[in-house]
Amino acid sequence: MDRTSSGMGALVAALGLAVLVTTAPAAFAQESTQSTQSTQSAREPGLGFQGLGARLGFVDPEGASSTLMLGLHVDAGQIVRGVRLQPVVEYWSLGQSIGPYDSDFSDLSFGSDVNVDFPLQDSRIVPYVGGGLGLHFLSYDSTVPGVPDNSKNKLGLNIQGGIRNDIMPNLSLFGEARYNFVSDANQLKVLGGFTYRFVY
Repeated sequence: MDRTSSGMGALVAALGLAVLVTTAPAAFAQESTQSTQSTQSAREPGLGFQGLGARLGFVDPEGASSTLMLGLHVDAGQIVRGVRLQPVVEYWSLGQSIGPYDSDFSDLSFGSDVNVDFPLQDSRIVPYVGGGLGLHFLSYDSTVPGVPDNSKNKLGLNIQGGIRNDIMPNLSLFGEARYNFVSDANQLKVLGGFTYRFVY
């Protein structure tokens, strides 16, 4: 897949998801905005286990076709106001068959992101950008004669940008485009998901 068209597709998908989740009924939106703003103003910076979320999307690994990606993340709070820490676990697997032979390429990654919010005035929409580090457990298994199985652990760097919609005080939806720089396994990801924050 061409990287330029993939990048454009990622941005369009992230914006499309944000537009989709903002089409809720006006009454619900107004009530959610007021309660979200009061909750955000009361939430002070601090780290801790503050929420949990799930993510689903597509990944385009370098040198391979696109596939589905699943993941989980933790809302670990704010380092300072508007700067959020978010540990992330993501997994994808790509299987291919060539005649009687099969091969499988997969990546299980554990990382931590730091995202900077850019809240819009009087809006539930919050654009953000960020980056992070992750450890990737790459695995390649094949039944092709002469092609050995191969597993590697590699450190990766990622950058991302997205749009979050705080539809309720303790629930937000998001769309995101991210790029993982991993030696011999760079990955473009387009994903969306939700975060549920615990209300104390």
